[in-house]
Amino acid sequence: MDESSKKRKERLEQLRKRKLESTTNGDKDVSLSFRNYTPINNDLKADDSKITTPADIGDTVEKKMEGVVEKVIEEEDAKRAKDIDIFNLAPKKPNWDLKRDIEPKLLKLEKRTRAAVIELIRRERPNDLSMA
Repeated sequence: MDESSKKRKERLEQLRKRKLESTTNGDKDVSLSFRNYTPINNDLKADDSKITTPADIGDTVEKKMEGVVEKVIEEEDAKRAKDIDIFNLAPKKPNWDLKRDIEPKLLKLEKRTRAAVIELIRRERPNDLSMA
């Protein structure tokens, strides 16, 4: 365990050294852009030309989408302006829901009607053997 902890410490020290070297050498190329605030630090405050204004930002989503809303509204108005055919709006069979709801009841009545008809025939012809 001692060996693994020593190796880990060495690796961490090497990483710290690399990080310090990269930060000291890399500061020269960094350019900061302050959009939302003015820096408090005097070194950063000295260079006021780097402060970005809204005019410097350029195209925004709002500017790119300015004409799109009007175009969509015009297209929707054109679609609404077309004549609406009432026959296409109404269902082809207006009583489909009635048929759906009444169908089970009609099946029961159909069975009862057949049984009643057979009973009436049997009463009229009690001696007819072909009906058995």
